[in-house]
Amino acid sequence: MFTMKKAFAAALAGFTLCALAVSAQAQTFPSRPITIVAPYPPGGATDLYARAVANGLAELGQPTIVDNRAGASGMIGADYVARQPADGHTLLIGASSMFSVLPQLNPRMEKVASHIEPISILGFNPSYVVVPASLPVNTIQELIAYLKAKPGQYGYGSAGNGTSQHVFMELFKQRAGVDLFPVQYKGSGPMVVDLMAGRVVMAIEQGPAVLTQIKAGTLKALAVTTAKRAEAMPNVPTLAETVLPGFEAVTWFALYAPSGLPKSVQDKLVPQIAKTMASPAVKESLNAVGVEPSSSSPDAVAKRQAAETKMWAEVIAKAHITPVD
Repeated sequence: MFTMKKAFAAALAGFTLCALAVSAQAQTFPSRPITIVAPYPPGGATDLYARAVANGLAELGQPTIVDNRAGASGMIGADYVARQPADGHTLLIGASSMFSVLPQLNPRMEKVASHIEPISILGFNPSYVVVPASLPVNTIQELIAYLKAKPGQYGYGSAGNGTSQHVFMELFKQRAGVDLFPVQYKGSGPMVVDLMAGRVVMAIEQGPAVLTQIKAGTLKALAVTTAKRAEAMPNVPTLAETVLPGFEAVTWFALYAPSGLPKSVQDKLVPQIAKTMASPAVKESLNAVGVEPSSSSPDAVAKRQAAETKMWAEVIAKAHITPVD
């Protein structure tokens, strides 16, 4: 007779076998190819990080594939990863705005973010205050005076509602006391084209999207938004040292996984990421496009994310930024 005691024993045995299977899989990680989801189109900063990380993780003994799942400000790729098994074989490259800004503007992203956990920071992308070469200003002080002379008459370029380019500009407006309206584009590419043509007066854009144009003289970089000068353009002053003491706004990228990642898998990924991002080859390739590679513990990512969520909440409220569809 199948008694309650036997049923409990069978259930316990089944649970134990499952736990042992998960433990064995974690111990042998990776046991199959790893997929890194890049939630933006190929060719951008996210893609650069993804391919650098893929090369590094391949050293763990399995092929590593980059899967570009672009759309909805990164939410399509993030949603896909959130629904995968938490075994380390599907990972996400996420930009800081995806987890510190978008969850405040979109309930879907808020839910997705709750099912994803950080592994390590990958690097920082300094952003530059850039204007068309034809604009008759050459310093950040001259730009602010130029904008204050005609409040509300100029538009600034943004890569989309809720992106770092959007919230960085709103923070700049609030701190500098200037009045501009946002012109939203579907990404940095079309925005930079219009900026060079003078259809928008300025933008705050990441290095990989504008360094070539700055060096070619079609755009002028008047300041950088990081706390210290960028390695790629050390002659460009910071906003903090010129007109806005204490100003700091930086886009960072991190590696994420579905929530519940076994510690044994995390313990393999974290040191491998640190080794990869510190390698001379990765540093050289990323530095060439204005990216500063780095690494960290999962806790460091979580703490930075929480602090920036609070900061951007205040900017969003003051700027009356509307929810993202």
